[in-house]
Amino acid sequence: MPTATSDVLAELVERKTPDVKALIELRTQLFLDAGLKRHAEEALGSWTASRERQGVLLYLLGQVERALQVLETEASHDFSKHFLGRALYEAGFYARAEKLLTPEFTQYKTLEAGLPLFRCQLEQGKLEDAEKTLKALKNADNFDIVAARGELLLRQGRLADAIKEVEHIADANPTHRGLNSVLGKIAQVAGDDDTARLAYERIVQVSPVAVDVLINLGTIYEDEGKYDLAVTCYETILKEYPRHPRARLYLRDALSSQNMFYDEDRERKEDKRMQILRTPVTDFELSVRSRNCLAKMKIETLGDLILKTESELLSYKNFGETSLQEIKSILASKGLRLGMRKEDALSYIPPEDQKGGAPVTPGGDDVLARSIDTLELSVRSRRCMERLAIKTIGQISAKTEVELLGTPNFGQTSLNEVKQKLAELGLSLSGA
Repeated sequence: MPTATSDVLAELVERKTPDVKALIELRTQLFLDAGLKRHAEEALGSWTASRERQGVLLYLLGQVERALQVLETEASHDFSKHFLGRALYEAGFYARAEKLLTPEFTQYKTLEAGLPLFRCQLEQGKLEDAEKTLKALKNADNFDIVAARGELLLRQGRLADAIKEVEHIADANPTHRGLNSVLGKIAQVAGDDDTARLAYERIVQVSPVAVDVLINLGTIYEDEGKYDLAVTCYETILKEYPRHPRARLYLRDALSSQNMFYDEDRERKEDKRMQILRTPVTDFELSVRSRNCLAKMKIETLGDLILKTESELLSYKNFGETSLQEIKSILASKGLRLGMRKEDALSYIPPEDQKGGAPVTPGGDDVLARSIDTLELSVRSRRCMERLAIKTIGQISAKTEVELLGTPNFGQTSLNEVKQKLAELGLSLSGA
């Protein structure tokens, strides 16, 4: 290992208990110095320290997926658990990362543990917990904390306060990644996608990969119909974090949109049917026996269930006629049946979508019970509904503007879209 690399990695290689702050600074140095990073990567080939420390070095080099493979089994000391927590956060596993980082932050109240913990809580929608974490951090003038305060205010729907918190400091520090990321999100919420896109495009030019920025940039590209650029954003994330849940979901949607050479009305209806097929069987009120049988058969969704025939179900131990009728009734309520091909399920047009169907009374109870899919929202708005677990028109009409604007990627443009769709049905958001 070259001398320069030995010196800079001494913290990790030689110290019994490496200093977390020093290692985080080392990561920054490795990304700024290509030669140093190359030497450190070469050093992995002749590594003599423990696998645990190798896992930490992999994280420092930006090889997060490989780091997770090592640290998930080898992390036994506090310093390696810290970096396992960071790696889990960056890979999109927020709940697991929060569980690892909370004890460290509770004991030491350090910036190094507090900021990733704050972001884990923010991404899970735990705004009160995130606010408590942020208040416990002492260095109020730190730019990263200022950026975090700005994003929290944004998630709380306090756009004007977020601008006041961040804008003047960001203007004075145009190269700070965190501050400019929040400025981009503020612009996106305000409906200024052009400004947001420019801010995001500046940030993504610099390593390491900025996952949240790439996600936001991808949604803007999709709204603009630039699906190839959106795909590039999501693939860039997955190159570094192959298991990232949101990136995988968004890439699948973007690839579908990229190949959109079919009737849009038909696709919307097929998309609605696909969402029904993805519905977990646990969402229905099944008897204990039926539920247990389906679980043992590894049937998780309605899409799994329709592929089974009556004889296949009845041949399973403890699955009788009563359970069969229960299952058939549930499927029938969704326009499905046993032994159905997925293509047939997707092409089926439910009665409410057929021409001449029963009219819906604006503002009536039947409208509130209808699926949110019937509003035919844009990709960005639809994803926000998924994050908020909103499934019916009644649930969205019960939300306030502030609550919606506090959702990631939900800005003024999306808000106007939702308000317009509700107005067409004689409805409005709560408090409007």
